[in-house]
Amino acid sequence: MDNYEIQTFDIDNLFNTMVDNVKEDIKSFEDLVNLDGYLKREIYLGDISCGTGTNVDGFIRFWNDYDNKHNIPIEERKPIKIYIDSGGGSLSDTFTIIDSIKLSKTPVWTICPGIAYSGGFFTFINGHKRFAYPRASFLFHEGSTSNGGTSSQFENYTAFYKKQLEQLKDIVLENTNISEEEYQTIKKEDIWYDVKDGIEKGFIDVVLKELI
Repeated sequence: MDNYEIQTFDIDNLFNTMVDNVKEDIKSFEDLVNLDGYLKREIYLGDISCGTGTNVDGFIRFWNDYDNKHNIPIEERKPIKIYIDSGGGSLSDTFTIIDSIKLSKTPVWTICPGIAYSGGFFTFINGHKRFAYPRASFLFHEGSTSNGGTSSQFENYTAFYKKQLEQLKDIVLENTNISEEEYQTIKKEDIWYDVKDGIEKGFIDVVLKELI
């Protein structure tokens, strides 16, 4: 049997090397902001497109690995902050972000400075702690989809999409005060919420009085 060398890595070394490499590549103010955010465990979520989910998952996974490696108790871990100013987007990527937040042992705070619409709304309500600026706004709706193909392919996709809509319903019922009866009433509409509504519906924990 061939002998294989077991490869291990030091996450501190990896982190320092990554930071040094990024510093060398900084060419703009945006690059500097991104590096600063990474070091502070802050990520900014705009519209959700293909690949956004894996990017956010990688960010959350890195800091969980870092905290686990250093044996930091969960209650003492510095939270990961996701600042959401999003009009929504890809449902599959939204699900990836939601699952990553829920699976994270390191606390993940969601913060809405402006808008959290559609997929942005579903992401926001899953934060371990949820913060909003005083004039933030939120949009709940089940979204829309289109799919071509043969009639049987369309039927198969429709059946799958119905399962996704059931998952959205479960996410809303688990993370808000919205009842199933109310959900069934509003699910086909565009429902807009301000911060006062968000507190009433149970998906905002803190209205900010200062920057965090």
